[in-house]
Amino acid sequence: MKKIFSIAAVLTGVATAASAADFPVVPVKAALPVPVIFSWTGCYVGVEGGGNWGGSSQIARSGLNANQPITGNFNLSGGIAGGTVGCNVQVSNFVIGAENDYSWTDKRGSAPDQLPFDPAATSSTREKWIDTLRGRFGYAIDRFMVYGTAGVAFAGTEVAVVTPASGTFADSKDRTGWVLGAGGEYAVWADAFADVTLKLEYLHAGFESKQYFNPPVAAGASTIATRDTKLSDDMVRAGVNVKFNWGPPASGSVVARY
Repeated sequence: MKKIFSIAAVLTGVATAASAADFPVVPVKAALPVPVIFSWTGCYVGVEGGGNWGGSSQIARSGLNANQPITGNFNLSGGIAGGTVGCNVQVSNFVIGAENDYSWTDKRGSAPDQLPFDPAATSSTREKWIDTLRGRFGYAIDRFMVYGTAGVAFAGTEVAVVTPASGTFADSKDRTGWVLGAGGEYAVWADAFADVTLKLEYLHAGFESKQYFNPPVAAGASTIATRDTKLSDDMVRAGVNVKFNWGPPASGSVVARY
């Protein structure tokens, strides 16, 4: 009897082992890294440059010909280059930020005075620098963002009059105005500490009329009249920014389990 139970136990063990060998084995997959969506949150510094165009005109505000145009509308043009600093906060796909830039520019233009003023004289408008402080409102798709921007603009300007008989007379003023525009930005490189982005943007700035040569200036036998001078800017700029990351690195990963 004992031999029968021993043989039965052995047979049962063999059957169990065989059954276990036939049962399919489900492999456990290893955790796989999933890239984190790029984040635009952080502060940045950068450089930018491009072209600056605009328009100007001058209207007399003194003398017998007050309120008469000294010049018609004339064009201004020049280069622009400077630096940028700003910060962004991204919520879902939306990016809100603030940016300040200060740029040198040699934008200028001139036109001959028109009758009843001396047509032998030339009046010019020059912009020497421009500073804009703006909000930015963007929509991001991973590393690419489009944005609109608006704010306040400041400019250093000079109005000059060249007369054949008496030489050149100039008056400098700082101007305050408004600015708005749009652009696109793309992150070309991302790391744990900082990201590098490229941007292309268009800005339009308008400035309130400003008086120059007030009071009028004696120029030999003639007088340089006090004048209101209009000014506008159209800027197209490309730039490179370095953004410093907050929180988890933009190029890191999270673990997905299956």
